[in-house]
Amino acid sequence: MLEGRLLNERYVVKKLIGGGGMANVYLGFDNILEREVAIKVLRLEYSNDDEFITRFYREAQSATSLSHPNIVNIYDVGEEDDIYYMVMEYVDGLTLKEYIQRYGPVSVDEAVDIMLQITSAIEHAHSNHIVHRDIKPQNILIDRNRTVKVTDFGIALALTATSLTQTNSVLGSVHYLSPEQARGGTANRKSDIYSLGIVMYELLTGRIPFNGQSAVSIALKHLESPIPSMRKWDPLIPQSLENIVLKATNKDPFQRYQRVTDFEKDLETALDPDRINEPPYYPPVEPGDETKAIPVIKNDQLTGQHTNVSDQVNQETTRPINFSQANSEQEPKKKKMSKKKKAVIWLTSIFAFVLGTILVALFVLPTLLKPDEIVLENYTGVHVDEVIEALEELNLEYEIEDIYSEEIETDHVESTDPEAGEVVEEGAVITLFVSQGIEPIIFEDYVGQSFDQVERLLIQKGFNPENIKRVDTHSSEFAEGQIVSQQPLPDSEVIPSETFIIFEVSIGKEKVVLEDLTNMTVQAATKYLEDKDLIASITEEHSSTVKEGVVIRHSPQAGDEIDPGSIVNLVVSIGEEELSPITHTLTITVPYTGDQGQPVTVDNDEDETEDIEPQTPVAQQVRIYLSDMNNNLTDLYEQSSITSDTEFTIRLVIAPNSTATYKIERDDQVIVQKTIAYDEVNGG
Repeated sequence: MLEGRLLNERYVVKKLIGGGGMANVYLGFDNILEREVAIKVLRLEYSNDDEFITRFYREAQSATSLSHPNIVNIYDVGEEDDIYYMVMEYVDGLTLKEYIQRYGPVSVDEAVDIMLQITSAIEHAHSNHIVHRDIKPQNILIDRNRTVKVTDFGIALALTATSLTQTNSVLGSVHYLSPEQARGGTANRKSDIYSLGIVMYELLTGRIPFNGQSAVSIALKHLESPIPSMRKWDPLIPQSLENIVLKATNKDPFQRYQRVTDFEKDLETALDPDRINEPPYYPPVEPGDETKAIPVIKNDQLTGQHTNVSDQVNQETTRPINFSQANSEQEPKKKKMSKKKKAVIWLTSIFAFVLGTILVALFVLPTLLKPDEIVLENYTGVHVDEVIEALEELNLEYEIEDIYSEEIETDHVESTDPEAGEVVEEGAVITLFVSQGIEPIIFEDYVGQSFDQVERLLIQKGFNPENIKRVDTHSSEFAEGQIVSQQPLPDSEVIPSETFIIFEVSIGKEKVVLEDLTNMTVQAATKYLEDKDLIASITEEHSSTVKEGVVIRHSPQAGDEIDPGSIVNLVVSIGEEELSPITHTLTITVPYTGDQGQPVTVDNDEDETEDIEPQTPVAQQVRIYLSDMNNNLTDLYEQSSITSDTEFTIRLVIAPNSTATYKIERDDQVIVQKTIAYDEVNGG
């Protein structure tokens, strides 16, 4: 197990996410660049196979020369403890095969969009002298943004490099294989174009054009059978798109698109109104072209028994001898026979004929009329159609009973009754037990259950863990780790070892990134919060700058990530407050700074001193001026003479959104002047 292993002191192997015949693919993490990656690891059984290692490195070399938004990037290649690995861009999504199984057939608009991305990628590869050679939906990824990425250039052929041998040239999946690859030829750009046509066929119809009991039978269909019409499955498919598929999948490479760019240009205009119902495409027929039938393989060719040539020659050259002619030529002419002799001969002949007839009736006819005895052959593993044909040639009757079998292919004979080797008579009834494949089971409803528990259960039931796909999704209905949806659907009949399963698994509620609600009406803000499964808490406040019914501020603030069901506090304006004049009372002490007067001491005659009353202090004049709703600063508000520190009470009447000023003079000198705003005394 590689899970948890650190490769090159950099890449952490997290979990297995896929695999193929040559390598397994793991989700990994790059500790240096802090990003998720896909790590393709060569299977251990091939780590000592120089050919596979060479092919593995060729994939990296082919792909690293390509830089295109629709081609999976290759970041690194390495080896550690006989573990050969390749670090690639991680695409969070599905293979196109999974996407078609889940959503197919797709709409014509989406199909064209997907094909334009694929053709753009393949054209980029071709311009770099690289032929993919294995284009199929399993090698095409599609992420959550519907961006398509072509991957697995593992058997790509660099046109400047040495070709593979004819024996090894056919490596791709047979359902998407071009005729030239099927017959063992070397793949080229036209082969990729053919495979693109088959992929487009599957996108639009949800099915592959050719199927069969074996890879050979499917390959023969690619060689001989015309592509079935897509409009047979869906008459609404535009003729223009069918024409593109027919041209791309022409048996003759020279009649296909010459370049992928030609394919791409045809796609770009395929949905134009003037092309939707264009005439059907018919490939040009060269003079002298004709259909050639494949000769039927006879039973003696299959078993290795051949007719002896000398026997054939003898049968053809031997002629019957004409005895009358021979006698006339070789024997002398006989004398005429007497009547008596003739009578004896006739009687003898009649007696001999009657006696011979009796003997034939007694001994020969029963043997001739008795049915032939036949030793029943072993038909196990033979296709039922071939067995029926063989039984009919032997004048044997048959009946069919369907059974399930894990060892025998579908529509192939598992056993017979009587069994192989038994002797049966001509006309006997042979029971053929015909395999219907592995017995299917009912796929249960797992929605709402724990993915981890269901996965363990399915593996115990015989499902391939590599065929169980988890797709994470947010859900407000299901808790984290619970299954949200499933494919196959509940109550479907499935074969565990062959079934691909997709579970959408909840990763909890999706957090909401709060938008800026300020300056929105309270109705709009509340509607937004309801749509996001959030709760609005509203408080009101006067505002002189924000209109009534509009959000002044809110918390949490814009840009914050919050859970669904959270409370958002909205402060909403109720408009400008209606204000009244305010009377503001001040008590101010004006200090006396004049001459207070000094007590006088006088000497009398008896050498004693005597205090005399002090002189009267000099008075200071205080004048107060106000500027408010009732007074003007130029008008005298109050005047007083002081001979000591004196308190004065001032009452200012201040209008809303206005100010008031007071000024105090002492002996014509301003000792204080201050302006007071309405908001200062109104709690603003």
